[in-house]
Amino acid sequence: MNIPHLTHTDRSDFYSQIRESLRQANDVWPLLVPLNKTGGYSGDVTVTIRRTNEAEFEADVELGDWTRFPARIRAAATALRDAGLLGRFEIDHQDGQLTVNQRV
Repeated sequence: MNIPHLTHTDRSDFYSQIRESLRQANDVWPLLVPLNKTGGYSGDVTVTIRRTNEAEFEADVELGDWTRFPARIRAAATALRDAGLLGRFEIDHQDGQLTVNQRV
């Protein structure tokens, strides 16, 4: 399923935290990001980011309504794209703890 990247990253509660964690990680995987909010949709999703200017990413989920896709995972996919990191990533969110790992 294709999911749109965030268009207003300044409105996201999570985007800036994830971007900062990516900057500090120095290409060390998995990336662990403790978010400033607990709760939210839990999920373990593989996403594929193909180009840095792409408006959408692929996610290995099927939903009747893409707006039900986890916001924290969507913010992570957008942060990866904006950092120029392309390819497949496994993104897991459980109660305020986000984990991002590269997939081959």
